[in-house]
Amino acid sequence: MGGEQALKIASILGYDGHVRTDAVGFSEGIWVYWRTDIVTVSAIIQHNQYTTMEISRVGTIPWYFTAVYASLDPAKRRELWNELENFAQTHGKLWLMAGDFNDTRFLSERNISCNETNRISAMFNAWIEGMDLLEVEFSGAAHTWAKGKTLETRQSGRLDRALCNDQWALRFYKAAMRRLTVATLDHYPIFISPNGFVLMESDLCIDPFDFK
Repeated sequence: MGGEQALKIASILGYDGHVRTDAVGFSEGIWVYWRTDIVTVSAIIQHNQYTTMEISRVGTIPWYFTAVYASLDPAKRRELWNELENFAQTHGKLWLMAGDFNDTRFLSERNISCNETNRISAMFNAWIEGMDLLEVEFSGAAHTWAKGKTLETRQSGRLDRALCNDQWALRFYKAAMRRLTVATLDHYPIFISPNGFVLMESDLCIDPFDFK
């Protein structure tokens, strides 16, 4: 979907601020919306794999947010890691990054494994540890991506996550992330609340489509 559709959706949802990087070929787009009467958002870097912005509200400490849509190409994902590492070295504020990293960290985060996925996971973990990043608490069904309609063809994994530096973790110590239950194409939406969630009855339900 192009820019005109982005403006139409913004109008329907009532968001009067937005920044976008449109899809180009196999590089998916990133759209970010906000309400200007509640928050001020200033885009700092727009890249085909991420958008980094500063989030400000009156009376609160500004912080950085990076929306991630990592490439399917492992080499390009390593470029993404290098870009984010360079940003961390030159910017010292509270920082949250979240989205589709197209990588898993542990065997439990995918239903199929091979030597190559294990090798890439090890590299991803080394990058996270080298950056001193923390995982935002995650709840709900474990896998955020799935394809295949039968048990024989099913592939799934946790490709979406939220990572933060220790400053952001201390400021938003109740932060939590959950996977919503309605799938959009092959990904499930994720919902991040800096102030945590109140446990609801629906949290106790098992998603019948969560194959591992």
